[in-house]
Amino acid sequence: MKQGRKVLACLLLAATSIAGYAVAGPVDEARLYLRGGSGVAANLPKAFSIFSAAAKAGDPLAAYYLGMMYRNGMAVARDAKAAAHWLKFAADRQMPAAMFALANLYLSGDGVKRDEQAARHLIEKAADLEYPEAVMAMAIGLRDGSMGFDRNEALSETQMRFANRALAQRTSGM
Repeated sequence: MKQGRKVLACLLLAATSIAGYAVAGPVDEARLYLRGGSGVAANLPKAFSIFSAAAKAGDPLAAYYLGMMYRNGMAVARDAKAAAHWLKFAADRQMPAAMFALANLYLSGDGVKRDEQAARHLIEKAADLEYPEAVMAMAIGLRDGSMGFDRNEALSETQMRFANRALAQRTSGM
């Protein structure tokens, strides 16, 4: 029985290998095709196809990437409604990057009806999950009294410092 599991594990590892590099799953494989590198050429149509299949199978990270590909017209015609659909799917599954991207669609009315309150709600949720860009957006809303936030300069400054520290840590690779 143990020998069979070892063989199965080896087969699974081999099946997820691209150009000699092991990948953890379809999203990692698609990201490799999205960006290229490590001996693998960028291939946006292949990345789109893999993200699409994984998103349709319920993977929220794949749905986020698929939404962003639709939003930016990468390997597919730009489609703000499809972008909003997939970003909402990912946001509903607690993905802060998707929450923030969807909030921006609500603020611009791109692919969805413009809704400042829905945008604020998503930005607050993503900020609660410590997504730096959302914390920064919330700080700006508090500073300006925009997006339905009451003007609060003291809280805005605190949020801005937190966002700057978080962004600096992300940039330094921490």
